[in-house]
Amino acid sequence: LKQSSQLLSDRKQIAILDFGSQYSHLIARRVRELNVFCELYSCQVEASVLGVNNLVGVILSGGPSSVYDPESPHVSPEVWQLISERNLPVLGICYGMQEIAHTFGGAVAPSSEREFGRALVEITKEHAQEAAMLFKDVGEGQMWMSHGDKVTQMPDGFVMIAHTENSEHAAIANVEKRIFGLQFHPEVTHS
Repeated sequence: LKQSSQLLSDRKQIAILDFGSQYSHLIARRVRELNVFCELYSCQVEASVLGVNNLVGVILSGGPSSVYDPESPHVSPEVWQLISERNLPVLGICYGMQEIAHTFGGAVAPSSEREFGRALVEITKEHAQEAAMLFKDVGEGQMWMSHGDKVTQMPDGFVMIAHTENSEHAAIANVEKRIFGLQFHPEVTHS
């Protein structure tokens, strides 16, 4: 398998694993606007492809699937092992957060109410210290939601760091593993 030279770069990069979100290219644009090099990869990329790069973090995009469906895409165990071995920070957005919950023993189920549009995200007071790691200089505010599923049970080792009126788990964190999840879309201008 011949790889492009772009995938063999020794530049520090953020790997964006694309689950088919309509916003994946927008995530890449926002990262690049911060003068950070990033590349889009399929969510089913092999660890051997990612492993040749100088990764400094991973973003899991949103997507149209439901993590509990048998045919839904998932990050391979080998990629999760690579992330763990390199102690890479991970940010899961929407489906990406649900993938994190599903992978680490939480539960995801259909929402009784589909959430689409603006929602007020509030920091969870009990975990304000953990929330500050992600929300520093952002605080509470209006964010854009677009989801029909939600985390219904927290994965082991994770805490809820933000919520909305409709989503108890609008943001989650495992500080020790450096893994964070957002049910909302910070990449869109509505957020």
